[in-house]
Amino acid sequence: MACVAVPIVEGILVKTAEWILVQKERKEEARIKAIKGEVDGKILMNDEEGYSSGLKIGNFPEGEKNLSLKPSGARSGLSLRKKLHLLSNFLFSGSILLVFEHFWHGEIVPFFPFLTGARSPEDTYTMLQEMSTVGVSMALLITVIWAIYCFILERKLQKEGERNASIA
Repeated sequence: MACVAVPIVEGILVKTAEWILVQKERKEEARIKAIKGEVDGKILMNDEEGYSSGLKIGNFPEGEKNLSLKPSGARSGLSLRKKLHLLSNFLFSGSILLVFEHFWHGEIVPFFPFLTGARSPEDTYTMLQEMSTVGVSMALLITVIWAIYCFILERKLQKEGERNASIA
């Protein structure tokens, strides 16, 4: 009945975490561009308009005097943001199929209360029990499959990176 709600809620939480990571990446990218003195993809010199005078060479904020602007090493693999994106895709795509299946069998209706399991208190208890057993187990299973998928993908990308490094 409403077991689909559990993976949907997990998907919303994962998507929120992914959004937070995207915002952090954008802030870090803007900070690095400010340190480099870039404006619209163009590196400005000390006397050009738009150059951040507070970030001239030697005037870095505390703790950033020895900042390396290049990525540290050729790291191959997926970022946490991309992994979370994969998990949210797994959760939402499975949930959409499950909603369609529940609608097909008449467990979800286009009028209030929308869930046939919420019509009486006895049905509501059964619905909540199904959510806590079937819904949670489905969400956990999807998350475990995602973790295995990410592990295999990381190993594959790591091997490709080692192979490319040995060729070069």
